[in-house]
Amino acid sequence: MPPHKRRFLLNIFGLFIAFLGLEWSARVLFPGGNLPYAIAVFRYLLPTLPLLAIIPLASRYFRQSPEPSLSQRRIAPVRRYMTRLGTSMLLYAIFLVSSIVALDQFTLSLQIKTFLAVLTALPIGGVIWAVARFMADPDVDEFERTILTHSVLLSTALILFFTALWGFLENFAKAPDFPLYLIVPVFFGLFGLVQPFVRRGFR
Repeated sequence: MPPHKRRFLLNIFGLFIAFLGLEWSARVLFPGGNLPYAIAVFRYLLPTLPLLAIIPLASRYFRQSPEPSLSQRRIAPVRRYMTRLGTSMLLYAIFLVSSIVALDQFTLSLQIKTFLAVLTALPIGGVIWAVARFMADPDVDEFERTILTHSVLLSTALILFFTALWGFLENFAKAPDFPLYLIVPVFFGLFGLVQPFVRRGFR
């Protein structure tokens, strides 16, 4: 793997670690309850900032360290993928803040709260859709598609093992509850972490 690609993947993995660290810190410093509006927005928005940094990081990767062996046809699906990913992350931040404002400023029915929960989760579905579209894109190199497929399978196996293990720890050892929405960033963090190992296995 070229050094600039290795640095890019490590940076992506670092962003997801930063997200998990900020999420954990926010939960410890600002536990649930009647938080002031400004603190509530800060508490929920702060952990998403490292994920938004994926977009400029990817842009710099293609601008400063392009791979000359890649044709424009090969680069195009990556650019489409980053556009879809960036759009989904931006919508997630907007929907999250909007939901916090609505919950703080208005008395909402259970149906409206349910709608806001679904609305906030939809951009995460957009991220998953972006990955799926990229893997199915006919312009993606076959070898790269194989690497991605194996990485998804390995990451899925690891996250299934983790959720089963933590579930047993919660039941048997009174471990703290693990927020389900954190499974998504953990999965994508693992997805970035295992790719170099999967690639090495094909050498």
